[in-house]
Amino acid sequence: METVTILRHPLADEQLQLIRNKESDITIFRAAMTRLGCLLAIEATKDAPTKEMKITTPMEVETTISALEDDKILLVPILRAGLGLVESFLTFLPKAKVAHIGMSRDHDTLEAKLYVNSLPKNLKDFKQVLVLDPMLATGNSCVKALEVLEEFGADSSKIKVACAFAVKQGLDQIADKFPKVRVVAGVVDPVLTSIGYISPGCGDAGDRLYLL
Repeated sequence: METVTILRHPLADEQLQLIRNKESDITIFRAAMTRLGCLLAIEATKDAPTKEMKITTPMEVETTISALEDDKILLVPILRAGLGLVESFLTFLPKAKVAHIGMSRDHDTLEAKLYVNSLPKNLKDFKQVLVLDPMLATGNSCVKALEVLEEFGADSSKIKVACAFAVKQGLDQIADKFPKVRVVAGVVDPVLTSIGYISPGCGDAGDRLYLL
């Protein structure tokens, strides 16, 4: 799938095995998710907006450089698990704005329901929007978030979704409904269970980040 990039790097694999391991406690899990988030951030920002500016080096030479316009980037973590990736992205994008979208999932229908939306009213001024969601399972929560972003004026060609784990069903749903949106994933797992969990996966990422 041309719109999907999967991290293929030993450093990513090392963090994924720590995240998957049920013996990893909350400290290990959080640290591994943060480190994996940094790798996702590097990949997701390959085409981040930049501008040219002049600086003078210690050799007293004036030169033109490319400077990141991170103030033109909006991070949108999907609550609650998406918060686990925010710190990683802000490490590289310290001027980025952050807006939250909260989704709850009906455990019977697996449908997503919006309960928090702190998006700015007009997203047209942002040159890149990065949706942060560690688990792209059914894709229902992510698609709902993308629909809200579109309603607020975001250009889907400027949106990327960053996730630690994904499955084909979620990726297919995004590709079908938002073909211009690109996804950066740590790994694509083979199974979506009948209750909407990724397998082998890592369990409930939100619980492991904040409760267990």
